Amino acid sequence: MRRSYCGGPATRRHSQSRQTGSKKAQLLGTLVNPALSPVVHLCLVSLGGMSLSHILACLVPMPGHMNPMLAIAEHLSSVGHNITILTADVFRDRVISAGLDFVSLTGVANYDYRRPEASFPDKRNLRGMDLIIHYFKHPFGDTIPDQDRCIRQIMAKKPVDLILVDVPYLGAFPLLLGSKDHRPPIVGCGVTPLLMSSADFGRRFSRPDTTPEGLLQNKEANRQFEAAFQPATDHINAVLATCGAPPMPRLVFDCMCVLPDLFLQCTGEAFEFPRSDMPDTIRFVGPVLSKPTVDFEEPVWWSDLDSGRAVVLVTQGTVANFDLNELIQPTLLALADEDVLVIAATGRPDTEWMVVPSNARVASFVPFDRLLSKVDVLVTNGGYGAVHQALSHGVPIVIAGETEDKALIAARLAWTGAGINLGTQDPTKEQIGNAVRTVLADSQYRDRAQAIQQNFKGYCAPDTITQAVESLIT
Repeated sequence: MRRSYCGGPATRRHSQSRQTGSKKAQLLGTLVNPALSPVVHLCLVSLGGMSLSHILACLVPMPGHMNPMLAIAEHLSSVGHNITILTADVFRDRVISAGLDFVSLTGVANYDYRRPEASFPDKRNLRGMDLIIHYFKHPFGDTIPDQDRCIRQIMAKKPVDLILVDVPYLGAFPLLLGSKDHRPPIVGCGVTPLLMSSADFGRRFSRPDTTPEGLLQNKEANRQFEAAFQPATDHINAVLATCGAPPMPRLVFDCMCVLPDLFLQCTGEAFEFPRSDMPDTIRFVGPVLSKPTVDFEEPVWWSDLDSGRAVVLVTQGTVANFDLNELIQPTLLALADEDVLVIAATGRPDTEWMVVPSNARVASFVPFDRLLSKVDVLVTNGGYGAVHQALSHGVPIVIAGETEDKALIAARLAWTGAGINLGTQDPTKEQIGNAVRTVLADSQYRDRAQAIQQNFKGYCAPDTITQAVESLIT
């Protein structure tokens, strides 16, 4: 017998084609949450007989989070689960076209990632800790009440058997910080590097060091990071208080990983720092990769990929691509006189102003699953998805990124030896050219990338995630 949780009458609505078995629900208990206005009554119900489970997936409205989370949701739907996607309206059409139920976030949580300044303070001049604090105070922190309210409103309309939360979707914290008896199981999905702290390395992008001296240095580095991050911690706790929730028991990065009943990290162990203090509720499931491209018309230059020259792919992803002079343009100029073919995937169509050398090809979009088998080096600002796709093909990487979680990804890449971390998001042409030439000339980088590729082959993220989810709702 499966227990489902809702915030209103014990009802459940499915399309006729999805109905199986009994939908009769028995009311078991009621909880009043006085922090919400209007008051919402949460009730625990039990569904008898056979019925499809209802999974609510809560997604941060950014492409780097949407892509893997939607892939997970689509797979769960394909094996029979009823999926509701809760995210911003900017992704409505994409979710509906995937055949999934869509509910839009409301209020400040319903922001457009392409125009964040319309909802939050300007971040364009922020770097380092100031930028991290900005994200956790505003896009992740200020959105908590609206995110929480949307979850409870969905639960009020029909029972929810399990909630999947994107790692920085802090709107699940009011439920997670409350009683387990009045909520469904909650599973966190790590579609960024694993953010949980450890005694084995320091927070500021260092690599593991478990020597006695290293452990002391790690402890001090973590203390300094937590102190510097205190403004964001205070802000998040103040926002949580408006939802009637207690303060976080630990740093927010730890809470995101340890508060859920289960946390599924979407990478292989070969691409994450080892931790001697890893909780057993955290599991590696392997990378969530894009589905193979079906409809793709090859550009006229596609045959150039087979010319015998080394192929260098450069990208700035889909979020940190508002200034192509940060990485794409300097890469084109750095390699203009090299005997290589450079493919620039810009993620945006307005590229007429760019200086494009004769050995370069520019496209707003190129399916990486088709392209990477022909690529010798990826130059990237370090999106988790692009890095995983490259390593899944055994392609070494030159990485230059500091925004979002990119510095963390760059630190892990350098630790693995599968590429070179330039340590900046504004590399010079000389830095880029030297790094690309080094990776092309030294086979150890490709050897390490191929070792990670083999590690990734030992995982099947969709199946592992499905098994983990079903173990909590059956």
